[in-house]
Order: sequence, then C-alpha cells, then structure tokens
Amino acid sequence: MAMKSILVLLYIALGLTASVEAQQAASRLDIKLNKNILQPGDSLFIQADYKDSGGQLSNQSLATLEIVIENEAGQRTRLRWPVIDGQATGTIFLPDSLRPGKYTLVAGLQQRFFEVIGQVKNAKNIGSIQAMLLTKTGDWDEQKIIVAQNGTFAIRNWLFEDNALLAFHETKDNRQSLNISISSQLDSSYQPLAVAGRTFYIGNPPAAVRSTLDKPVESPESLFTDRGTLLPAVIVKSIARTPSQQFDEQYVSGLFRSGNERLISVMDDPSAVGSTNIFNYLQGRVAGLQIAPTGVASWRGGPVTFFLDETRVSAQQIANIPITDIAIVKAYPPPFFGAPGGSGGVAIYTRRGGEASYLPSNRQVFKIRGYTPSATALDMNKLRM
Repeated sequence: MAMKSILVLLYIALGLTASVEAQQAASRLDIKLNKNILQPGDSLFIQADYKDSGGQLSNQSLATLEIVIENEAGQRTRLRWPVIDGQATGTIFLPDSLRPGKYTLVAGLQQRFFEVIGQVKNAKNIGSIQAMLLTKTGDWDEQKIIVAQNGTFAIRNWLFEDNALLAFHETKDNRQSLNISISSQLDSSYQPLAVAGRTFYIGNPPAAVRSTLDKPVESPESLFTDRGTLLPAVIVKSIARTPSQQFDEQYVSGLFRSGNERLISVMDDPSAVGSTNIFNYLQGRVAGLQIAPTGVASWRGGPVTFFLDETRVSAQQIANIPITDIAIVKAYPPPFFGAPGGSGGVAIYTRRGGEASYLPSNRQVFKIRGYTPSATALDMNKLRM
C-alpha cells in the first residue's frame, strides 16, 4: 500500500513537471537579429516575439521589453521598447566609437506598460486633476485624471519615447494648490515573464568566436531584478517661469543675455494684437526708451540699434513684421555691447512654432523616462534608460 502511494505521488510529480515544462515551452520570448557580425556604422535590427499560450500576460496586447547589452569589458547599457500585440522591434545604430568585440544582448519581458502611480498629499476628496505630457519632440497631450478619496491616482498606457515632462494642475472645479508625489512603475524591480539572449560581434571575429555566435545565450533573470525598491521618477519642481521666460532661456544667446535688459512678452499679452506694429506696442513700456510708430527711437539721447532674431536690421524691417509673429522683445539700455558705439538696443524675437507647448507657470512638473526611441545609437556609457 505504501509502495502504491509513493508511485502515485511520483506520477503526480512527473505530471506536474511535464505540465510546467509544457506551459514554459508554450510561453516563449524569441529574439531575432538581422545579422550577428557587424561593422561600425552598421545598423542592428532587433525583433522580439512573445508567444503567450500559457496565459501569463494579463494584458495580451501591451507589455515592455527591456534589453541589456554588455560588451567584453563589462560595460552595460539598457534600453526598453514597447511590446504591442506580442512584438517589439527597433534599430540600433553602431557608431564608430564602439570598441570591437563580442556583445551579449539579453532581453526580459516586463508585464507592465508605461504607468505612473501618484498621490495628492495635501488634499482629500479632490475628485480629479489635470495631467499634461510634453515630450522631447514637442508633442503635447493632456487628460483629466480621476483621484481616489485617499488622494491616489494612476496614469496608464501613455506611449512616448525618451524623456518627457509630466505636469499636474488643478481642474476648473478645483483650485487647490497641489502637493503631488509620483513613481514610474517601469523603473521598479520586477520578475520577467520570459528572458532570451543573443550575441553579436562588432568587427572581424576570430574563427573560434564566429562559431559561437549562433549558440544559445544564458539569460539570467537577475539582470532585471537588481534595481531594488521602487524608484521615484524625479524630484518635484515648482515651475514659476512664464512661457516668455522659457522662450528666453531656450532661444536667447551670447551678448543678448546681458542681465541688464528688460523682457517684454508679446506672446503672453492678448492685447498686443490691438497694436498696429511692435513700435506702437512698445510706446511707454520701457523707461527711458523714446520710440515712434515709425521706428524712430532714442535712449538717453543716443541712437537705438534694432535686431531681429539676433541679427542687426533696419527699423523698417521691424515695422513690417506682423505683431502676431513676435514672441518677445528685449530692450537693452545704453551702453549695450552688442550695439555700435555702446548705444541702446532693441531685439525682436519671432515665434518658433512651439510656444503653445510651453508649460504654464506654477504647476508641479516631473521629468519622466519613456521608451527608448525605436531608432537609437548604441551608447555603452549609458547605464539607465
């Protein structure tokens, strides 16, 4: 009787083992490279396919592929691409600066897609907040976020590449000042659903190495679970700069950053469109500057030099610019070193097309990491995404 029980238990154990192995075989991550021997200047195309017949992936259409590439010197870099409908693809450009040798590529599938978990710390029953996303390419998106009674909220499935700015502000129904903390779930430790690895060689591999490039690569899961506890996306910053100040920081350079100038924001002033031209608009706005609608101007009894996007121009050229095309004006009292003879100066800056994307002032802003661009250069000095 005891022997029969042992045999039954053995059969059950074997059956469970076979079942687990069958499920693991059914759920598989495959990595394909366009070639495994490359030269500097080449592009490495990577395709990842995940087969999930075992039902491990809760959302069958959205996940994240994290890739760790390591060279023979032990340098590592990380990338992450979105997995949509079980597939992720990307192209990695190999710059001339890469050292030749064997590179190991290990990929792990993370069940999460882009997700931000946050909490409004200073308000209860707030109902909702507004979230604004500004990507590095200038793309802009905004959505209303529901906030639970305890102040927690979640933002899911925003797809963007590289770093971005995530800003929060109150809604029309709620004007409370906000104290928000967030964390990105993609930056936390996780257990990969599946791992896979490949090797490739940059340069001309020896015959002994060439024969190993097609062999399976050991893919330790520890590469993806060594980041410890949940990482904050970034420290909160309180932005108090107006759109015109942000424009000034981005586009004004050299001598035009004298520190003694007066900044006049046309882009922030809806009433500016009522002026016939910029000279008419500037009348009485800058102490000491005498200016007529024709552009005849003086400052402290001396002449005034005009600049358009930091190039010296005549007053007539300035007068012909539609005021709706002007972003900011900077007025420099004499002596201004950018003007002949140390006279006064007026610099006109035209709009660049992205001003609508500037973050309004007084909003809590976080810098968050998105996905690696689908076409990117391999940088072995970049440990994190």
